[in-house]
Amino acid sequence: MFRYILFDFDGTVVNTGEGILKSLQYSFYEMGHEVPSQEELKKFIGPPVYYSFTHYYGIGEDKVGDYIRKYRERYKREGIYECELYKDMLTLLGTLKDSGYTLGIASSKPEHLIFDVADYLDITKYFDAVVGVKSDASRHTTKTGLILEAMDKLGVSDKSQVLMVGDRHYDITGAKGAGVSSCGCLWGYGNKEEFQECDADFIIEDPLDILNLLK
Repeated sequence: MFRYILFDFDGTVVNTGEGILKSLQYSFYEMGHEVPSQEELKKFIGPPVYYSFTHYYGIGEDKVGDYIRKYRERYKREGIYECELYKDMLTLLGTLKDSGYTLGIASSKPEHLIFDVADYLDITKYFDAVVGVKSDASRHTTKTGLILEAMDKLGVSDKSQVLMVGDRHYDITGAKGAGVSSCGCLWGYGNKEEFQECDADFIIEDPLDILNLLK
């Protein structure tokens, strides 16, 4: 049924939480803001960082750019190395490629940072398309738009052959907006109730469950 498998990145393919959360704390500290706990900041993982600063903490238009710059300053210097592949993810990617599936990434992470992390972990070779947010469009890019762009890069002509895999409700609603099937994964930052509320087509607990689903 499926030929194209699209993945979210943070919280789905790679556990980037440590680097992201420490870099967010650095941003708040450098901006003279009370520093939230890492547990509180986990809600940043999923939506675009611009949305999270403005929506969750009410950072105004005149300041949000500075917060983002401070966040990326540390993330680019240290945070991209504070990460690891999720258990069995490398096996999954290799098996999918060897089985003839076409893989892509559709993420709200800045595209150049996706490549930085993927290159560091030596997984770029598994993906035929990598789509993330362009820095100058971070506040306007939707998850649906990112998925559609990835599909266009992959030359998808039949949407019924596409499965979007992600760890937050943004991935599920984005897939629905793009007209493709969705799969919520429970090893990241989302939960079963979140996926049930947004009516995910599939919910899985382990990366290798994708292979069973595809059978």
